[in-house]
Amino acid sequence: MGLSRRKFLKLTAVAGFSAGAIGIHRRSHSLPSGQPITERALRGRWIPTSCLNCPARCGITVKVAGGRAVQIKGNRSSLISEGQICPRGHIGLQVLYDPERIISPLKRSQPKKGKGIAPQWKPISWDQAIEEVVGKLRTLRDTFRPHHLLLLSGLNSRSHEDLLSRFAEAFGTPNLVTGEGLDREAEKTGNWMADGHFDACAYDLDQTNYLLSFGADLLESTPPVARWLRKWGRLRREKTVRTRIVSIQPRYSVTASKSDEWIPIKPGTDAALAMAIAHVVIKEELFDHGFIKEWTMGFDRYRQVALQHYAPEAVSRITGIAAETIYRIAREFAQIRPAIAIAGKGATAWPGGCYTSYAIHCLNALVGSIDVPGGIFYQESPGYRPIPNVACDEIAKRGLEQPSIDLHGTEGFPAARVVTNQVPRSILEGKPYPIEMAIGFNSNFNMTAPGTGQWEEALKKIPFYVHVAPFISEMADFADLVLPSTTFFEEWGYDHSSPGAGFAEVRIKQPVVKPIGDSKSVGDILFHLAKRVPGGVTRAFENIGGSGEGFVRYRTSSLLPWEEFLKKGVWRGPAYQYRKYSRIFNTPSKKFEFVSGNLQALHKRKARGLGEGVAYVPHYSDAKWLGKEEQYPLILFPYQPLLTFENGSQNYPWAQEIFLPMQGVGWASPAEINSETARILNLKDRDEVWIESPFGKIRTRVKVSEGVHPGTVCIPFGQGHTSYGKWQKGIGCNPNEVIGVDFDLLSGQSTFFNTRVRVYKA
Repeated sequence: MGLSRRKFLKLTAVAGFSAGAIGIHRRSHSLPSGQPITERALRGRWIPTSCLNCPARCGITVKVAGGRAVQIKGNRSSLISEGQICPRGHIGLQVLYDPERIISPLKRSQPKKGKGIAPQWKPISWDQAIEEVVGKLRTLRDTFRPHHLLLLSGLNSRSHEDLLSRFAEAFGTPNLVTGEGLDREAEKTGNWMADGHFDACAYDLDQTNYLLSFGADLLESTPPVARWLRKWGRLRREKTVRTRIVSIQPRYSVTASKSDEWIPIKPGTDAALAMAIAHVVIKEELFDHGFIKEWTMGFDRYRQVALQHYAPEAVSRITGIAAETIYRIAREFAQIRPAIAIAGKGATAWPGGCYTSYAIHCLNALVGSIDVPGGIFYQESPGYRPIPNVACDEIAKRGLEQPSIDLHGTEGFPAARVVTNQVPRSILEGKPYPIEMAIGFNSNFNMTAPGTGQWEEALKKIPFYVHVAPFISEMADFADLVLPSTTFFEEWGYDHSSPGAGFAEVRIKQPVVKPIGDSKSVGDILFHLAKRVPGGVTRAFENIGGSGEGFVRYRTSSLLPWEEFLKKGVWRGPAYQYRKYSRIFNTPSKKFEFVSGNLQALHKRKARGLGEGVAYVPHYSDAKWLGKEEQYPLILFPYQPLLTFENGSQNYPWAQEIFLPMQGVGWASPAEINSETARILNLKDRDEVWIESPFGKIRTRVKVSEGVHPGTVCIPFGQGHTSYGKWQKGIGCNPNEVIGVDFDLLSGQSTFFNTRVRVYKA
């Protein structure tokens, strides 16, 4: 299964392509007769585009020789990652030339659906596929049931996301559900409670002197990853004053290993630690008095809560961290300025995770690190050319008046913008109405969401499901039709990063090679569908470019001349301006709020959903566990390695070979446990074990390590695929199969870390 980079480049540079019997691409490894592999054959030109192997969407340039992409580098015009890319970016060649890509539309011939049931795909034409999809769409519109359509969006280009939103609105469905509810919604909600910005924070890494990371795998999974990797060198080796980095998380990760200090914390207690740090900073008068006085609201109440309830001696018993350590890092954080406190998914993807995010964000305000050099700042948006508002027809208006099946913004999830993992529950219950048709765009939620079984049952219940992607994923196995989409090397688009640098930057996507087989971009597919659904849908897609390429030209025309954009690949906004205090806070007081006015206003509007005992200040609550400790004594703490891909596939041998660099292994997903835990359970390194929760069990091998908090089991995401791909199918296990379905109810964030398990020999 090993495949060297040199051999891979030679093969992809000259290999021919042929269609398999069912429309799946198979790469020929034979060379054209008499054609030698020479340096000259590999010479070519560099074309700028952007990556899509993670949400960062970094600017890249691709070397093309003989019509084949043969090398990937960062785009030096991009300042987000300073012209660098992460290892995921290099794997893009294997994404493009995956030998089992879909090259024609496929129709299911096996009526039964279920895990392990072969769909028995039959290739069909695009005309037939589009006709079947459009027929179903027209039926929903003609019978005034547009809201019975569900659109699922995974990792897509920003341009495709914009087109999907427009299609959903014009069609009349409130059911466009993204994967955001599986990622950072609790973190965003905590920020919104404090400063009114429903978004992740950006960080001025060039100038910070102290970085306190709560549950954030900065060098593996925190967007934008390439920026973190590049800036890490600057923080550690290129500054006059070396930045001190403290990593707080239950597992000794890559980030922890490269930090000055690793503090193993009891899972689920990060909010208590953040409040204890606040206790010390406030009690010892180490906070920024000027910023607190001029630009905050509610400090007296916050001070009272911190001083009364979060003394380090008491919090030490909660977190397992020595009181003297809490005092020390609190003083360091307050005195080695500018300092940043970062909330990661390991700290916030819990019940009550939004309050953990709130507590951590308040530490930044406490030391004056808000919108200042070396602190946190607010991501600016690019000035795309505006799209005309959708003129909804009566059918669309009636559909959009219906509640979304993910129940965001309702009494159940009052502050939520999206509740991804509520969707299968609603489908299975048939509430608030049945879903008759669904289309998934590069989504694979029954692999990436907790409680994978509920997604499988929900997909079986949908009468007509269409999957749009370059690969047959676990989700595609439940489809009635599969439409082959292009990869990011073969399509038009525009992208901007998740928050990171503060200043605005746009990267263009342009095809660097011709589409493989008969694949089409998501943008072009949406234009094709819109043109054939008469009425408001067709009108909504008129005069905005007419195609995927035309839409990109339309939207970016306000940024750069087209030819210049194609040549540079990047547009950058002006340098970031600090201390915009009079206009950056989106709160009732127009200040940073230690007592959340936004939450108070929400409570007044949706009192029943929030309940009577809602708190408006950051605080810690005991974790809500899934599974009783007597029966399931260990805590499952999954993590995302750098080389876990978010496009629905792991079928890449380069990534698999170096999947877990800290352990020096690939092609596996071992369960890490502490040596003391192993001794108690009578387990040795590499023993085969069952990991069992109240929701199921998975099988893997043990990795005994001192870098795991006792009482915790750590398993990587990314493996355990059951669908296509000889480099992924049947390798490792998927922890989501045994994680229970639960939420941070305020934000709708899925929880990943509050499931209890037991481990025993297989």
